[in-house]
Amino acid sequence: MFALRVAVLLLASVSLASAGTRQLAVDVQPPTTLATELADYRLAEHITPVNYNITLRPYLLETDGNRRYTFDGEVWIEVISNQTTSDIYLHTKNLTYSVREYWQKPTTGVANPTVIQFSATNTTDYDTDIVKLTASTALTANTAYILHFVYTGLMEDDMHGFYRSSYVDDNNVTKWLGSTQFQTHHARRAFPSFDEPQFKATFDVTLKRHRTFNSASNTRLISSNPTTEDGYFADVYKTTPKMSTYLLAFIISEFVPRKDDDFGVYARPEYYAQTQYPYNVGIQILEEMGKYLDKDYYSMGNDKMDMAAIPDFSAGAMENWGLLTYRERSLLVDESATTLASRQSIAAVVAHEQAHMWFGDLVTCKWWSYTWLNEGFARYFQYFGTAMVEDKWELEKQFVVDQVQSVMAMDSTNSTNPLSDENTYTPAHLSRMFNSISYNKGATFIRMIKHTMGETQFQKALQEYLKKYEYQASLPEYLLGAWQAQWPNSSYNASSEDIFKSFTEQVGYPVINVDVSGNQVIFSQKRFLLKENDGSDASLTYTVPISYTTNVENNFNNATPKFILEANENKTETLNAAVQWIVANIQQTAYCRINYSVGNWHAIHQALTTANWGGIHENNRAQIVDDLFNLARAGYVTYNLTLDVIEYLETETNYIPWTSAFNGFNYLTIRLGNDTADFNYYIQNLTSKAYNQLGFNEASNDTALNIYLRTKILSWACRYGSSDCISKAQGYFQSLTTVPKNIRATVYCVGLREGGETEFQALYNKFKNETVATEETLLQNSFGCVKTQALIEKVFDLIISDEIRRQDKSSVLATLYTENNENVSPVFALVTQKYEALAEAMGGYSAVATVISNIAARFTTQQQLTDLENFNKANGAKFGTSQATLTAAEATVKENLDWATAKLDVFRSYLSNYRSGSAMVNAFSALSLLMVALVTMLRN
Repeated sequence: MFALRVAVLLLASVSLASAGTRQLAVDVQPPTTLATELADYRLAEHITPVNYNITLRPYLLETDGNRRYTFDGEVWIEVISNQTTSDIYLHTKNLTYSVREYWQKPTTGVANPTVIQFSATNTTDYDTDIVKLTASTALTANTAYILHFVYTGLMEDDMHGFYRSSYVDDNNVTKWLGSTQFQTHHARRAFPSFDEPQFKATFDVTLKRHRTFNSASNTRLISSNPTTEDGYFADVYKTTPKMSTYLLAFIISEFVPRKDDDFGVYARPEYYAQTQYPYNVGIQILEEMGKYLDKDYYSMGNDKMDMAAIPDFSAGAMENWGLLTYRERSLLVDESATTLASRQSIAAVVAHEQAHMWFGDLVTCKWWSYTWLNEGFARYFQYFGTAMVEDKWELEKQFVVDQVQSVMAMDSTNSTNPLSDENTYTPAHLSRMFNSISYNKGATFIRMIKHTMGETQFQKALQEYLKKYEYQASLPEYLLGAWQAQWPNSSYNASSEDIFKSFTEQVGYPVINVDVSGNQVIFSQKRFLLKENDGSDASLTYTVPISYTTNVENNFNNATPKFILEANENKTETLNAAVQWIVANIQQTAYCRINYSVGNWHAIHQALTTANWGGIHENNRAQIVDDLFNLARAGYVTYNLTLDVIEYLETETNYIPWTSAFNGFNYLTIRLGNDTADFNYYIQNLTSKAYNQLGFNEASNDTALNIYLRTKILSWACRYGSSDCISKAQGYFQSLTTVPKNIRATVYCVGLREGGETEFQALYNKFKNETVATEETLLQNSFGCVKTQALIEKVFDLIISDEIRRQDKSSVLATLYTENNENVSPVFALVTQKYEALAEAMGGYSAVATVISNIAARFTTQQQLTDLENFNKANGAKFGTSQATLTAAEATVKENLDWATAKLDVFRSYLSNYRSGSAMVNAFSALSLLMVALVTMLRN
């Protein structure tokens, strides 16, 4: 993740990588030994739920007194046991019961069943949230029973379970609402349940609410009637399709909808105008997805679709069947203020969540070990589903830099995990599974399979998979079987299982070595690792589809593999004639890196300096840049070779390759710390053509990628000392209300970086009065661009305060130490001095440990390491299991310092030589011009 302004905005927007999806940062790995056995975290499987009938009554009014922010609940759960048993296991958390009883479900016409109380010997495991209920009279096998519970629960403000949220309306009145977030294991905080994805059931929901509120749930409202409680109504909802507990949702609020009979978007009344775009694009994407998958959404058992913007929301968005919930900034669009990047992100988030209606809701991973079966497809259609409607954004190209390249760093270290990870039990394990492996790698793997088996066969396989496993829980082998049934033998079906298992059951990916000698090309492989001896298994090999082209063919449009590189074999390809260059992995469709013999690298460099970059596709130019940076970082090639080849960027004017370049430079600039004078000169020269071509002013014929590249180029040019860039940005800052929306990120940041208290106050005042969620996010993420100690402290105090919502604190704090390298030590000092207050503000010590780890990853001196070690020694024990994160941070700093000692001087020398070389060239050019003038004068 690269550190500039664009990291927060374009990674939250253009990259689509985390905004709007429930991708969680992993801050703590579970301890290796647990007081509770791992298997105890899973429910027994002898009892299956059939239906939940739930009634909830929240207390949200000030007049509710000490019951405010609690709720009353009652649930009837129909269950069937596959054996005669007295033991019933289910989940419950933070619920207080007044009734716990059961009875055999009466047959038709029997009115009064015999009610039986559960035994008083019930036990609850507070680590696993599993309660063991003992039936006084055993449940008979294959017979339906009703479990009945009456209870109360808490509406906390931690954005989990049935929780409370608030906003301030236009009259400065605080409005409270109740909303839900149940994934992965929080339904148990709203009702006792079999809270695992495999236990699918139907749900009947009744919500009791005050007349000043309205309600929403997964399905269509079928009745609303006054209750016996004065001023209260009972809203009754249609029975849901058969689904998992984590997909149930309900909202009690004063929201208003923009809707027709089938589709609606809910938001606070003041934001109604901002619901038009998501309403339009949501209807279109849902329809196009249904066509592609040959299964119309409204035919699957739920005849409505709503989306809602929630002020406080921990996930980016959530795929509750028929009631999708989002952060406000991930759903709402203001035509005058929302940037194109944010607009794209919002459309993509909508596509992601709607894709879950098929992949996750209709067909659901059996357990979180296989999260990628849900999230991999949602991330895939986040791009390719959006592209069905918004076809001008070139999302298939963006996928390469956003998804393929972004996950490769994590997946080349010992901190990775396989796509299908059987070691998944505890809440910490579950959180881990919502990382970039399940999302980015899952989507990348799915795209690789599509290009290997063919688009038509891939589409047909998905249609058949959904038909066969609808309303069921799925396993990876079910998906493989569906693919194999449609996979042509001519497209390497014989290798399908090996490909599948290589990339789902193993961690990591290979670097493919391509050795060119005349017309012979030898392909071999080894696992790519960024660091040697970090505990990773370097012996892993993979079954990889290989595509390539040469200067003779020069065909970058056909990514169909030419052969399969088997796991333990080299492959020799004989070409018709010797070629100048070969480029493998067309459009980076296979999940691997490519390394060439030195001669081929130089030949590629030569091609890149010719017209139209030698015809090499921009995805492959991006791949070349990304591979070179990482191959050099890991020691596979020299930095001199890498930097020599990427000098071609002086002519590059396309977004995709430049994104790879900036990501590569980001690691190096972090290691440089404050010593960036030579880099300033270098990057200004390298970006000069793109900077002059794009400038600050948008053109009517700009593509989306032109607009995104302008944002990146301006951000880097201004940050690294371009006086022209800084001057123009400051000029725009003087009139904050008229800054063009797509360059605001740069203008705001430069205004604060180069300014002082006056500039900060101007931006802060704009933030306080802002009514557009995407602009509010952009403004608060600009605060971190400040550089003076006083303003750093002011922003830090703002983060600790209630002015920044808990869900946003980590991203705002990140900008404070990523926007300016000089801020790393001051921010570390503040975090470690006020870590207890920060823990309170962010919701726990694990969040603070993650912050400290992220700051420490940017350390460049021995003194900074000593400061970290001293803090950990004095305070580490207070962090509980999160102490492991602090200890790991020390190891990371040591590795980075060692890396800098071994390799950074090469980069510094290159920069110095580049600068002096350019100076010599300029001097020589001036001398040449003088000589020409002199000769001309003499001739005359």
